Amino acid sequence: MIPQTFIDELLNRVDIVDVIEKFVPLKRSGTNLSACCPFHEEKTPSFTVSQQKQFYHCFGCGVHGSALSFLMEQQGLGFIDAVEDLAARVGMTVPRDQRNDNEEHRKNSQEYFLTTSRAASHYKRCLKDAPDAIKYLKARGIDGGVAAKFLVGYSSEDWQELKHEFTDYDDSAALMEAGLVNEKDGRRYDRFRGRIIFPIRDFRGRVIAFGGRVIEKGEPKYLNSPETPFFHKGKELYGFWESRHSIRQEQRIVVVEGYMDVVALHQNGITYSVATLGTAVTEYQVGRLLKQCSDLIFCFDGDLAGRKAALRALESSLGQVEDGSKISFLFLPESEDPDSFVRSQGREVFERNIAQATPMSDFLINDLTRQSGNLDSVEGKSRLASLFKPIVTRVKAPMIRKLLIERVSALTGLTGADLGASPQAQTYKSFRRVPDTQGAVRSRATSAPSVLKHLIEMLLVFPELARDTDSAHLLEVRPSLQQRFAASEFDLLAELLGFAKEQLNQSQIVECFRGASFEEAVVKASSLAHTRYQEGTIDFERVKEEYTQAWDQLGRLTRLSLQKELLSNRTISSLTEEEKARYRSLTRSEIAPKTD
Repeated sequence: MIPQTFIDELLNRVDIVDVIEKFVPLKRSGTNLSACCPFHEEKTPSFTVSQQKQFYHCFGCGVHGSALSFLMEQQGLGFIDAVEDLAARVGMTVPRDQRNDNEEHRKNSQEYFLTTSRAASHYKRCLKDAPDAIKYLKARGIDGGVAAKFLVGYSSEDWQELKHEFTDYDDSAALMEAGLVNEKDGRRYDRFRGRIIFPIRDFRGRVIAFGGRVIEKGEPKYLNSPETPFFHKGKELYGFWESRHSIRQEQRIVVVEGYMDVVALHQNGITYSVATLGTAVTEYQVGRLLKQCSDLIFCFDGDLAGRKAALRALESSLGQVEDGSKISFLFLPESEDPDSFVRSQGREVFERNIAQATPMSDFLINDLTRQSGNLDSVEGKSRLASLFKPIVTRVKAPMIRKLLIERVSALTGLTGADLGASPQAQTYKSFRRVPDTQGAVRSRATSAPSVLKHLIEMLLVFPELARDTDSAHLLEVRPSLQQRFAASEFDLLAELLGFAKEQLNQSQIVECFRGASFEEAVVKASSLAHTRYQEGTIDFERVKEEYTQAWDQLGRLTRLSLQKELLSNRTISSLTEEEKARYRSLTRSEIAPKTD
């Protein structure tokens, strides 16, 4: 691994403004700089860069991060590549003795990608001398421009066609590793023969694998590269690299099942389409696409196989969908696929169908009611509830989950609690003291559970708020509040208090959590905090006061918890004199953090 100390030093030396200005023209706007967001289409600038905090944030689409994350998003770089890029800008050398990608691995990967790139170029040249393949593509409505965009090529019937490109054909380890050749009885032969070739590029534009389609009849109709160290079917998507700019402009993605579907859609102007690679849609793919935009349309054939594929896509989407995102399903007429439909009906009709696609919630409820039978009967309603309960537990988006439960509740007459709803925590709105006449600890349904989250948000933006006594006070109150707050919230707050002592800024703190168990929580909290505390619009003294009040609130909650524990189903009169003194002490005072 690259040492965290090196990442911190690198971010200290790099100016995020210099990095972003190479891609986006920034204009001064108060204490920040602003521009139209490079990650989504907009006319009014909502993308801000804080030179002081070395952090960027878009109030339109929500992207945010440090100079490292900007390069990763903008250039499609991996973490290590982004580190190397930034290091080169400031003349730093990335420590090599502690890196995962050692020199041998680097050499192998370079050889792999050089081999796949050369093979793609060779197949592309072969297409020019393949009249049957050209005739086939033209019959499918594909012109030379779109074919070139996707690097479409052709493999001849020659069992060793690639030998014309690779002089080391019989000995090349990279050819074998990339799955371009097979071996039998000590003799090598090409994997792809007599097929239209579709090179598969990763999210960085590198050729990582191939798909081949027969021209005439033959089995299998489609043949893919095998899984390799650099190609995993469940993680990649065909056509993303070619669609990336349109996806950002259109802010939607159409997901189909075949190479020809993607190419045909691009030919007809639907240039924001991608395809899975011969497998069902995976959760990883859904999550990765939702990071690009919040509107996914799964487009399937109208036959039984298409319906089954849609159900598998639905299952993979349940745990990935977020509040504010939109996933829908488009079913084409029976016997039609995206390729044939867009060629016969055109772009306008296809996009009209996209606009009328079935929302994920409707598709889910319709399928469950179909399985349940007669909803006028007790048995039908019971069946619907039993099918629904294990499914809704997979939905992490709180608003979508709540609305789904309300719909099924209306169909069955059962309550939300019957269907698996959990008490909804209210938003923590203020830290003002609320009289507690009952003298009991309030339940988790009160505003209290978000006190820790609010402290976390404040520390992410203003780590200088942390006081020397805060860590000790957290240890003091935690035993009494463990039933009220999640352990992960205590752990994350403790981590942030530790980082505050190291005087790291917001971008450095976020980078410290990259790859760690708290990464997702930190990214979400950081985004919320940046939105809440826009630079130039917040009074630091007011934030400091809120910070103190939040700790006071934890002290009051601890006091109430201790009071409840002391009584423990007893009356005050039944307490011993020592216990009564302790109770009176808790009533008069609070466990509160000591000030510096």
